Amino acid sequence: NPQNWMNPPYLNSNRMYGSYEVTILRNGEIAYPATVTVPYEDEADRKVFASIPKYTGAPGYVGGVRCFIGKWNERKDDYEWTCSKPVFVPRRISTRGMGEPVIAELKDGRLLLDMRGSNAGLDPVEYPGRRWISVSSDGGRSWAPVTDLRYDTGEQFYAPSSMARFIRSSKTGKLYWIGNMSRGPAKGN
Repeated sequence: NPQNWMNPPYLNSNRMYGSYEVTILRNGEIAYPATVTVPYEDEADRKVFASIPKYTGAPGYVGGVRCFIGKWNERKDDYEWTCSKPVFVPRRISTRGMGEPVIAELKDGRLLLDMRGSNAGLDPVEYPGRRWISVSSDGGRSWAPVTDLRYDTGEQFYAPSSMARFIRSSKTGKLYWIGNMSRGPAKGN
C-alpha cells in the first residue's frame, strides 16, 4: 500500500531477510533458507520481551526460518517455489530468534539447517549462547524440532550470535561446520 507502506501488522507478518547461500541439492532442486517473522507469544515470552533490547522485533512475534525450495520447470522455463513451515524457538531461548541460516545436504540425503540465536538481554550463564540446528528428511519441506549443535561426543559448547557455514571436503567427503565458539558463556553477539 503506497499510502501506508510502514503498516506494522503487514510488516510484522510479511518481512524476511535472506540467507547468504543457496544450496543445490543432489535431486536438482535448490534450497534457500530465510529468516521470517512468526506469530508467537506466551506469558514467559511477554516477560522476556519487556526486559530485552528493543532491536529484537515486535511483540507477539519471534524470528524463525523458512526453507524455500525451488524446482526447475522446463515447460515454464522458470523455477516453481514451495516453502516449509517456519522453524523457531521461543524468545526465552533466543531473544533475537533464529537467523543467518545455512543448509547442508548430508550424505544420506537429509538436510541440516544451522541457525544463530542470541541471548541478548538474558543472563548468559542461565541462558547460554548456542548454535541451533534442525534436520529435514523430506528435502526441506518440514523440519524436526530445533536443538543445539553439539560435538560428536554429545557435549554442548558455547557460541556467540554470529554467522557460520558448512564446507564439504572434496578429498574426504566430510562435512565441516565453520563457526565461532566461545570459551565461556557468550553474551549476545
